[in-house]
Amino acid sequence: MTKILKDFLSILYPPYRGGFGWGLLLFLAGCTNTAYDTGDSRYSYLRTDFADAQTNNSGQLVSAVTDESSRLTFTKPLAVSWKTTADSISRVMLYYNLNADASDSSIVEPLTAQYVYTLVPAKATTQATVSTDPVHFVSAWKSGNGAYLNFCVGVMTGKADSVEARQMIGLVLDSIAEKDHHPTYYLRFAHSQGNVPEYYTTNIYLSIPTKKMTTGSRVRLSLNTYKGWTTREFEW
Repeated sequence: MTKILKDFLSILYPPYRGGFGWGLLLFLAGCTNTAYDTGDSRYSYLRTDFADAQTNNSGQLVSAVTDESSRLTFTKPLAVSWKTTADSISRVMLYYNLNADASDSSIVEPLTAQYVYTLVPAKATTQATVSTDPVHFVSAWKSGNGAYLNFCVGVMTGKADSVEARQMIGLVLDSIAEKDHHPTYYLRFAHSQGNVPEYYTTNIYLSIPTKKMTTGSRVRLSLNTYKGWTTREFEW
């Protein structure tokens, strides 16, 4: 699970021009799967799921595997506002309509997708200064297939006067403790406000890859919030 990175912090914006602080992210009310509307209108079967989405040679999303291991094929390629890589996997919050094909439930109509940050834990070097500026903790949960630990935080943001003002995020592996041959990974969420104004809150979604976790392994995730430090623990 440990991967040493040259710089454990990532600039906090999806890979498109404009940056996080300009309000280009989609806003969500929560971090769980949702459906709304009643009856048989177009949006009666709307669903949102965390997923690994496959891109085509044009960088458009064409299929996905959800956190419940459901394999979805799109009725049409989905273009997104953030930069993608051709023929690759993107981590997303996917909005789609079920029942696009009455004969095949795996064929769905894609509506839009929100970028989800993927954080790989890294040990901080002795020279590194780890910033843990506060965030608003919303929720954290294991994916249904155990491949990810997902969480949602609210960051304070606003339009900065300087283009150099950028928030940054990362994930620090502080230690690994063994008990009865089962490891516990102590992870700390790193966040630098980066001189970005704190005018309003925007929720962002993050995933930690956990496919290689063995049965009995644990993760303790610590975050500094505006109410103080909070910790959540999960077992595989």
